Amino acid sequence: MSVNAGEMSVKAGPVSVRAGVGELRKIPLILALALIVVCVMIELSSAAFLQVADAPGLGIPYLALVDGILAYTLGLMVLSLVVPPHLQAKLQGIVSVILAFFFVLGAIILIFVALAKLLLMVGLFFAFPFGTAAYFAIGWGSFPRGGAAAILSLLMLLKIGASICLPIAHQLFLKNKGLILLILTSLVAGIIVSFLHGIVPGPLVSITDALAAIIVGILALIWAIVVLIASIVGVVQALTTT
Repeated sequence: MSVNAGEMSVKAGPVSVRAGVGELRKIPLILALALIVVCVMIELSSAAFLQVADAPGLGIPYLALVDGILAYTLGLMVLSLVVPPHLQAKLQGIVSVILAFFFVLGAIILIFVALAKLLLMVGLFFAFPFGTAAYFAIGWGSFPRGGAAAILSLLMLLKIGASICLPIAHQLFLKNKGLILLILTSLVAGIIVSFLHGIVPGPLVSITDALAAIIVGILALIWAIVVLIASIVGVVQALTTT
């Protein structure tokens, strides 16, 4: 697919990509989307990988919040390859507003879920001796840090692979500040979870894991709000233009 100046405009929430010169390569773009979708699937099913009922806590599954937004953004870009621009503009704005609204609500709820778990674990751990005993009896004192580290390493490799595919698809992706910031947020979120898993002794990892989930949830909430605002503005502009 050849792309000339002003011929193609792809908008995905806060992200706007305009290909001005060169050729947009479909396969690398589709591959980038596939890699991020695999990341989301791994994050959502990470507990099953470790085969432990309470593991790996909340940190890794909450990464799916940020990566879900990234997958949706890339999905819209891939969709633009087959959907006519005028139809995409109308459907994308409405769908993005609805999804972003519920995403904001969901992120807020999940942040409070992680906060409640964090407070419960801290309260039990420092309520010696019975609270501490309950903390270990529940299984929070034996967080599978090794398994979680393996999953986080795999996720990082997949995200780096997706990041490499985008400039291969088209060099102007490197100039898209919104997309670059979203990818960096995804990478930093994984680093935060990994760092908080490794900074404390084993019995405390469940606590820092919940803290990591809160931080990742806040990052996702910020992006969801940005997507919601940008989508509302896009819908208003589309209606005004019509």
